[in-house]
Amino acid sequence: MSRAIMPPNSSPLSQEEWALRDTGPGKLLFTMYREQLCFLLLQDGRITAASFLPGESGRVGAVYIGKVKKVRTNINACFVEIADREICFLSLYKAKTPCLLNRSFDGRILEGDELLVQIEQEAQKTKQAAVTAHISIHNAYFVLALGNTRLHYSTKLSSERKEAISSLLTENALLQDGCLVQDIHVLAPSLEYQDQPLPPIGVVARTKLEHLTEKRIQDNVLEQFFCLAEEFCSLLCLARYRSCFSLVRKAPENREAAMTSIVSSLDIDTRCQEIITDQPEQYTWLLEYCQEHMPGTQVRLYQDSRLSLKTLYALDTRLDAALSSHVWLKSGAYLVIEPTEAMTVIDVNSGKCEVKADAEEAYFRINMEAATEVALQLRLRNLSGIIVVDFINMTGDNHINKMMSHLRTLVKRDPVITKVVDLTPLGLVEITRKKVNKPLHEQINRRRG
Repeated sequence: MSRAIMPPNSSPLSQEEWALRDTGPGKLLFTMYREQLCFLLLQDGRITAASFLPGESGRVGAVYIGKVKKVRTNINACFVEIADREICFLSLYKAKTPCLLNRSFDGRILEGDELLVQIEQEAQKTKQAAVTAHISIHNAYFVLALGNTRLHYSTKLSSERKEAISSLLTENALLQDGCLVQDIHVLAPSLEYQDQPLPPIGVVARTKLEHLTEKRIQDNVLEQFFCLAEEFCSLLCLARYRSCFSLVRKAPENREAAMTSIVSSLDIDTRCQEIITDQPEQYTWLLEYCQEHMPGTQVRLYQDSRLSLKTLYALDTRLDAALSSHVWLKSGAYLVIEPTEAMTVIDVNSGKCEVKADAEEAYFRINMEAATEVALQLRLRNLSGIIVVDFINMTGDNHINKMMSHLRTLVKRDPVITKVVDLTPLGLVEITRKKVNKPLHEQINRRRG
């Protein structure tokens, strides 16, 4: 086994430390990097997923009472003022079922309307912060949101588990004909604000419900639902007593954001056998979380004054590779990834790969390998919007169809909605990926730690 060169003045690694370095089975590191808490999933010697937690100034998820300043029907959007006279962008597609505070909703958003909005995306460069009027909050098992009142399910839930959740909510008078009962007395019986009407509220059953035993569903899930429902109803009722521009709900704290990142963004349930952290203050709740939600996953507290976790796993080198514009493939070919203001462009090059007599077959093998890497890089770098991939040109329809089918299969595994749109007449593959968080290069604090 080849071993990396150790830093100057460092002691040789022990057998245990070499075992720690083996990332083949999949290991999740939870550590500080450049003054930011981060999760890094390592597999086979490379980072395959990453999430950097926002600092205290992070506002995504915060709920404000805003005032509509301008409505622009030509772009089907409006501009909403929140605290500190900040103007935010609100698409009217995300305001079909708002919680208006100054009047009853009649299907229109008018200038001067006061409504609840939730920060969906922080301001970036010349773009204003984006908000939504479809307020939502969540816990490990459910999402409650303004809008469609039906019970929806994660696509990863089995039909048997969907039926069990539906039966549980129906038996407890929370669900009727597949829709959430719109009665504050039922959803939050302990609240004092019993006279308040509710805007339409829907519920989503999350992926975590799939991994629970029947006993856990009976003992714990209903309690989790009522806790979330009470919090959501309290938020909606409290807003009616607050002044315009008030902050009604702060953004989730780092701990909650961390757990959400692990579960939804990194999707580690099937890809991680061990979590390693060098943060003693976070170790206890990581351990408790895994015992409850990820039984079988080992949590290890790393403490070695001679060799930091960052050095042991060469995080600087691995993150530099994760952010490099060039990504080398095992065949000797490589990708060039260039984000622009409008889209991300990915170019596939044969590079050092030897192309012999059957060039068509060689290009097909390179493109299949490149498709696998493209799917990984979309998730690792958290690329979103329009992505255009320039694969090596192939003439055979059979090879083209196999490559496109392979790419579509790979992106279906992405927890973020990703769609392979089409192959253009110029041979470019168009992909779209939903914007959920900032791209990796924007998440990382550029100040050296």
